[in-house]
Amino acid sequence: MIMPEFGLGAFSTGTLIGLMLGAYLGHAFAIRRGKIQSRHNAAIELKKAFRRCTLQIENGENPTIMVSAEYHKQHEAAMDYSATLNGRALKKFNRSVNEYTEWFKVVCNRTAAQTLYEQDDPEYLKIKNKDPLELINGMLKYANT
Repeated sequence: MIMPEFGLGAFSTGTLIGLMLGAYLGHAFAIRRGKIQSRHNAAIELKKAFRRCTLQIENGENPTIMVSAEYHKQHEAAMDYSATLNGRALKKFNRSVNEYTEWFKVVCNRTAAQTLYEQDDPEYLKIKNKDPLELINGMLKYANT
């Protein structure tokens, strides 16, 4: 049996194509892994931002006081996490964040005049009656890692 002569050109072209394909796939997988890791880290930070507040509310603390003390840190963590989302997940998460922000603005950011004179406002009562833990859990359900 006679072996065909080894052609250097065919070997080089095949090797080059294989190396380029391998490099491309490796690069694509590295980018994907980086995005997943980034989302995972942002989700952990989001959960940490809400943890103290939820524990204290569950233990009977006043939600208005607890949310007021932690809101800005929580909002920043939510914005960082939203940067890792896109499409439908981003829209749903933003809707949850907006509901929580609306509750914070209406219930926690009231002036003395609003507190005294607008306690019977139907819009205030509607938003005030929302459970802040449900609003928080509505956001955190998107942070499953």
